[in-house]
Amino acid sequence: MGFYFRGLAFKQTMMILIVVTVVVGTIFGIMTSKMNGKLEQMTIDNGEQTSEASVTYINSIFDAAKTIGEEIAARLGSQEMTREELDNYLLRSLDVARNSVPQIIAVVTAWEPGKGPETKKGDYMKLAYFVNNESKLVAGANYDVHEWYKSTRDTKTARWQEPFIGEFVPEPIAVYTVPIFRKDKAGEDVLVGVLAIDISIDFLKGTVSSIPVSNSGFAMILSSKNVPVAYPKAVAGERTADEMKVRELVGGDLADFDRSIKKAKGLILGNVAGMDAAIYYTTMKSNDWTFLVAWPVQQWYEDRQALFKLFIGLAVAGYAILLFFMLLISFRVTKPLKDLALAAKRLGKGDFNVEIPKISGHDEVSEFAGAFKNMLDSLKNYVEAEKDVKRIERELDLARNIQLSMLPGEEREENSDDDRHELSQFLQPAKEVGGDFYDYFKIDNDHLCVVVGDVSGKGVPASLFMMVSRIMLRIMAKNLKDVQKTFSAANFALARRNRLNMFVTVWMGIIDLRTGRIEFASAGHNPPVVRHSDGSVEFVPSKSGLVMAAMEHTVYEAQTFELKSGDTLFMYTDGVTEATNNNDELFGDQRLLSSVKKGGDLGTSKICGFVKKEIDTFVQGAPQFDDITMLAVKFVGNDEPVWERYEKTVNVGDGKRGELKSFVEGILTPMDGEKKMQMRDAWQRYEKIVDVIPENQEVLTTFVEGILAPMDPSMKSQMQINIAIDEIYSNIVKFSGATEVTLIVEIRKATLEARLTFIDNGSPFDPLKQADPDVSLSAEDREIGGLGIFIVKKTMDSVCYRRNGDHNELAITKTL
Repeated sequence: MGFYFRGLAFKQTMMILIVVTVVVGTIFGIMTSKMNGKLEQMTIDNGEQTSEASVTYINSIFDAAKTIGEEIAARLGSQEMTREELDNYLLRSLDVARNSVPQIIAVVTAWEPGKGPETKKGDYMKLAYFVNNESKLVAGANYDVHEWYKSTRDTKTARWQEPFIGEFVPEPIAVYTVPIFRKDKAGEDVLVGVLAIDISIDFLKGTVSSIPVSNSGFAMILSSKNVPVAYPKAVAGERTADEMKVRELVGGDLADFDRSIKKAKGLILGNVAGMDAAIYYTTMKSNDWTFLVAWPVQQWYEDRQALFKLFIGLAVAGYAILLFFMLLISFRVTKPLKDLALAAKRLGKGDFNVEIPKISGHDEVSEFAGAFKNMLDSLKNYVEAEKDVKRIERELDLARNIQLSMLPGEEREENSDDDRHELSQFLQPAKEVGGDFYDYFKIDNDHLCVVVGDVSGKGVPASLFMMVSRIMLRIMAKNLKDVQKTFSAANFALARRNRLNMFVTVWMGIIDLRTGRIEFASAGHNPPVVRHSDGSVEFVPSKSGLVMAAMEHTVYEAQTFELKSGDTLFMYTDGVTEATNNNDELFGDQRLLSSVKKGGDLGTSKICGFVKKEIDTFVQGAPQFDDITMLAVKFVGNDEPVWERYEKTVNVGDGKRGELKSFVEGILTPMDGEKKMQMRDAWQRYEKIVDVIPENQEVLTTFVEGILAPMDPSMKSQMQINIAIDEIYSNIVKFSGATEVTLIVEIRKATLEARLTFIDNGSPFDPLKQADPDVSLSAEDREIGGLGIFIVKKTMDSVCYRRNGDHNELAITKTL
């Protein structure tokens, strides 16, 4: 292996050496300057991990004590008690509090002069505390001179006091004080006393002593005024609490640690328990105390030195290894490249018999040599291959024309055109042939069948399966005249011999051109869009069944939808909504709705073309990999009455007069019985939509009363309905997060019944699953909530709930 100073190997090696040297030197400099910051971050991370669980635990205890104190103070402020009642209440409150927070050892009430239950002139203090496994009561005096009382009385705010040893509780305690307010005659809040919750903080010592801290560290806790509250006894030794104070290194001198001018958590260097330390602190949100984790600073410096040495060693070793392998790789690559260059020169002169050097291995150079050989073989076969390509292109173009010609082009060709509807269509395969299809044809004079489908896969296989699927669906629909039976029969036929496991999604609807009623079914297909005559758009509510050809005995559900005069039904395949631009964004449902809304103003014949232009504008030339198919049908309707049609065919002269008479009588008879009964039992329907704000409760109540008034409901029934409206609507406002409520009122005059259905767009919630409240208990002992819906269930004839899509529906029925 010799050096050629003008060769690629030498140049490449030298450039890499220079770049590596610069990179390694830069990294070394940056890492050196960032070392302290990295070690500091590691220390902070260690401190956070050590503090997190303990702080969460301590916060939970103090937060629970705060909640208990505020609840007791609220109760005392809302109800005046006699001395005996107050004593009993304090003992009960202490027992309940200790069940939740065993560290609570006392509940204290101290009243403003003349405000307590003892006397109208004097002050009064009572303390319930837990000692020797039992709760005791004791009266106190001169409490107005103590800081815990004065600070709460003067500021009229709840607060945690600095820890102290209580007069009646001979151990260090933390006290949470809450002002007690009562309403005066003018309705103003007046301070009448202070409630105190005493917590033993002895448990904090055990907590910090049990925390394992790496590198000889330890944990401790400071009060809000930075007084040491808890620390490991093994660390403190014979030191007093004052000697355990935390001091911070500021400008080379030690100063008392003052968290009030710092962030809620962080890392400082200082001194604690007589030793220099790295200290991580974090604020406990429940009481504004500070949780500390301290490590001897000597260990901190040793960690930094060890990290520095490790980096130096890794950098030197990595540089040496990189240099060795770069020299090896450079010389290995350049030799085969030179051989390939010589072969390329001969090939460029037209020598197709040139010998391509064989290069062993599986790296890029060997792949390049293999690609070079493949290119040579391809050039030799190019002339013959060119002939085959042109033949395949001609055949695919012919297949495309055959496929498109099989689909209906104009309604006149299908004998389906009349003045009760308008129709247009669009299909563009992603490749030469595709798997999308549409179809439309008359079932009879008054029923138009429309179909859109999408076969799995692309190309020739999909196009053949598409042709079979379309023909199968058309034949079945024309013979069976029922969309559900058509789907079942077509699916069975397609799935029975589906050895390639292909499938097709289909949406088929049969439109009654007299009424606009659509009977439809869906086999895994996108729901169509309906553009109403007023310009509004929505997706047709459609339950999708299994795709066709997947399972032989699939059962499909027939569904219905009503088109009004001027409404347009817009069907499509997923190539529309899944059209993708250069940013990999989908055209999507919302852009489709917006395009159909705008395109409807141009007329039925142009709506498909308009949507396609919107898609092209969105994708901006990005390649598409799915077929795009659209079919739009506008229901025009007419003013002629809708006749129900029946047909009977008999042979002339065979004495069939009696048979025709019976046929006619069988049709007319129900009109005097069942038809009239149906009219008698019909429901009248009213609807009201409001925003979810408390003021609209009165709007809904007035709306219902106006509907029910002509039926002359009993006062009791009307009152129960009004209460039900109040309870149901209040729950929606407070808990559902809904923005809109629809109230549907249906009445049946023949049976004096009313049905109210509340529909909201809030989060899923079934109130009927909630357990009924125990009404045998007093109001104080009964759990809050659930009473309103319990009253509704008891006063209404029926109450039912269902989740309909992204809406809650709660229906109540009442006999008037």
